[in-house]
Amino acid sequence: MVFVTFENEKNLPLNEVLLSFDEDGVKRKLPALHEKWKESRCFTRYAAFPMRNGLVDEGSSLEQWVSETEWFVKDLEWLLGLEHFRFWSTVVHNPEAIEAVISFTQNAIPYYLIGMVRSSDKVFPLYSAAHRCTLQVVCRMITQKESDRCWIGREVLGELLYKHYLVSIPLIFDLLPIYGRDNKAVLGLMLQTIFKLQPKYLQDLRVGLQYLQNTFKTIQQRIDTDLIEGNQATSSTLNDLAVYTLDCCSCLALLVDLYPDVRPICTDLALEQSISNFYDNTIVLLYKNIFAMDNASPYLVQLNAARIELLSAFRGILNLQLEMILEKPEASLAPADKFLCVLTECLSDPIFVRDYQRHYPVDQDLDILKQSYQGLDHIKLEFVQNAYSSGENGLTNGHDRCEFPEEDESFGEAAGGVAEEDELVPSGTSAQKELTPEQQIETNVQKVLDILPDLGDGYVRKILTRYDDVEQAIAAVLEGNLPPDLAEADPTEPYIPPDKLDNFYVETGIDRLNIYDGDEFDVLVHDQIKGVMKKGKGMPGQPKNLKEMLDDKSHVQEMKERYQEYSNVCDEYDDEYDDSYDAMADSESKTIRLSAQMRNALVDELDDEEDEEEDDAEDQAGTAPGGGKKPLDFCVNPEELRQRAEERRRSKYQARGGGGPPGGGQNRDVVGKAKGQGQEKEVLANRKHKNENKSSRANHNRKQGATFKRNKGMIPS
Repeated sequence: MVFVTFENEKNLPLNEVLLSFDEDGVKRKLPALHEKWKESRCFTRYAAFPMRNGLVDEGSSLEQWVSETEWFVKDLEWLLGLEHFRFWSTVVHNPEAIEAVISFTQNAIPYYLIGMVRSSDKVFPLYSAAHRCTLQVVCRMITQKESDRCWIGREVLGELLYKHYLVSIPLIFDLLPIYGRDNKAVLGLMLQTIFKLQPKYLQDLRVGLQYLQNTFKTIQQRIDTDLIEGNQATSSTLNDLAVYTLDCCSCLALLVDLYPDVRPICTDLALEQSISNFYDNTIVLLYKNIFAMDNASPYLVQLNAARIELLSAFRGILNLQLEMILEKPEASLAPADKFLCVLTECLSDPIFVRDYQRHYPVDQDLDILKQSYQGLDHIKLEFVQNAYSSGENGLTNGHDRCEFPEEDESFGEAAGGVAEEDELVPSGTSAQKELTPEQQIETNVQKVLDILPDLGDGYVRKILTRYDDVEQAIAAVLEGNLPPDLAEADPTEPYIPPDKLDNFYVETGIDRLNIYDGDEFDVLVHDQIKGVMKKGKGMPGQPKNLKEMLDDKSHVQEMKERYQEYSNVCDEYDDEYDDSYDAMADSESKTIRLSAQMRNALVDELDDEEDEEEDDAEDQAGTAPGGGKKPLDFCVNPEELRQRAEERRRSKYQARGGGGPPGGGQNRDVVGKAKGQGQEKEVLANRKHKNENKSSRANHNRKQGATFKRNKGMIPS
């Protein structure tokens, strides 16, 4: 460290002072705010004290914390004891100094947990010293003038704080829950000074409030995601969310209280609607989940404190409109209309409306509006007044007994109120008890779709899970006051019912991919199934192989029964029917047109038949030897019949000019010898003749044969 004496006889600001010093026998001058004058000290960082089950852990880890915290306090006290120019040179050019301060703001406990520190004699004194030193360092950094000789220009100070990140919006948000309750005056003056020194912090403050607004949405989405996916949140997760909720709510309430100039920014960001929505949906749901696990949990008290902080923040932001009305009554149209619009938009959150009305009665504010501005829309004013007055009595959404801690009642008693109110069913709703939960959901979905048919049934189901009745859901959709995740969802989303396979896997643990899984044909689930289950080849009751099929004589019995029916035919002859049948057959046969070849063939066959009949008659009539009549034989000799038939056939072939049948007359052999042995000329000629004349008989003589059969009465006409 170079020894130098700070001289400022002209009382110049620190950024304009030049300090003289000797370096190796050479006199030099450097600015008072320079890296040359920084202290190269290694600053100790603060660590959170050990805790177990909500109490300070008195083990060896506590001794280590005590040792480190003592060094932390010594470092800050040493930093506070530096001269003005050395303090600023060290803070600006030694980043470990500001990191030590930030380490305390990040690990210190907020005001609502200070009780656990006071119970420990080892922790509380040392923690209080670190608490005090950190605040003193921050206050010295934003102090523009320490004395007539030690001061710094306003613009330069603001630029140093902003450019070197000595003070930032995250640091301010960390300071609020740590010092906001016990040091309101100091912290309020600090905020006023910071934003006056550097107006750029206002833009960062807007970004910080947007982050806080998104934090409310994040907490709400976290809880809603667990409900939609069916996850059971652990108690540690719910407790952490409760603490985080209180931290965010207290930070917002203290910021609005200690720095009122932030309220216009909150109004521009529509933070009032975010507060009411977060209050009515997230906090209530978070409370119910914690209460279901442990109805005596200390985190329920913290949620009640978060409710009070939100109501206080909402009241502070809304009071901006009343203050503007009171300051300029002649120009109070816009703030009065804004005041009524905010209250109207919050009506979709009945729990918030009821609690706000009990804590901050709206009637007094509305009286101020009536007295200050005469041109106000009285219809809208009366509507708001009646809505909040009715909300105090009945607009509770099932939480009538939800009181504030100041009234010596906890949110836990509200849970009892919920059960009692659920038992009271209004008139006309007794039939709803007979419906199953799924039927009740379908009924509610249909009610919403009757009014809003453009919405998808899946989207409507999501909305109904957030609201206790259909009327609130419809009002939220029409007013555009849905939760953030529902506002960004697809309004035409359809409802896809759960897959049976998923339920089957959950119930049995069997993961199969089959079209019959879980239905009435599933043999692994049902002992008796519908229909016939086919296994292997064939069908049940049929023969399994060829031998069994041939041994099956069941068809014989069926044929026997069928033919027995023909034995019952009555043997009666109708001569009149026979004559008419023959006449009809003759008339039909005359109308048949035949070609020349077919007619010749038909005449030849008819002549043959007539010759056969005459020969049979002669044979039967016969003559006895000597010219007398031969007695009739008992039967004709078959040999004679065959001989006479052979003679008739031979004479027929000879009459046509051709050879006789095989074995006599012209040879018509077309078969010949075996293949590869050569064929005779006659066989080849016969084959050629057959091939050339095979078309003369048309289609194998079918038509001619059919005509012959019809003439003989063999085919009924």
